[in-house]
Amino acid sequence: METKRRKNTNKELATTSYSPVRNIIDDFFTLPSVFDSLVNRSIMPSYNTLMADVWEEGDNYFVKMAMPGISKKDITIELDGDTVRIRGEKKEEEKEEGKKKYYFRSLESQFEQVFNLPTVIDADKAEASVKDGVLLIKLPKAKEYMPKKVEIKE
Repeated sequence: METKRRKNTNKELATTSYSPVRNIIDDFFTLPSVFDSLVNRSIMPSYNTLMADVWEEGDNYFVKMAMPGISKKDITIELDGDTVRIRGEKKEEEKEEGKKKYYFRSLESQFEQVFNLPTVIDADKAEASVKDGVLLIKLPKAKEYMPKKVEIKE
């Protein structure tokens, strides 16, 4: 599993406000049509509709995603500000030893899932693990973008 971190070059980056409308609009325009689903039938299972849970606990966000049959070396996680991008691929080859083959079957499937979080995360402290086909990512909130208390002087 590979985690890539991008350095924030924008010094004026403020906390991004979460907009459920933005996500609904994005989902609406990326949904495949009925015609596409009829034409693009494949023998390989589709990973386009991977389900994920995203939640917040204290000073951390968590992403939990089922990835059956995908090994950790085939998963890439990129963190950029308040965006988490998870990519993966699965390749399968049909091999039969000792026979002269005129037809060779190779199956390949790729997926990508992007999440926009309500605030910037600290990419250096992020942790990810895969167990029994389930990816779990822990994303701590960046300290500089967390709310701070101001003491009132007399």
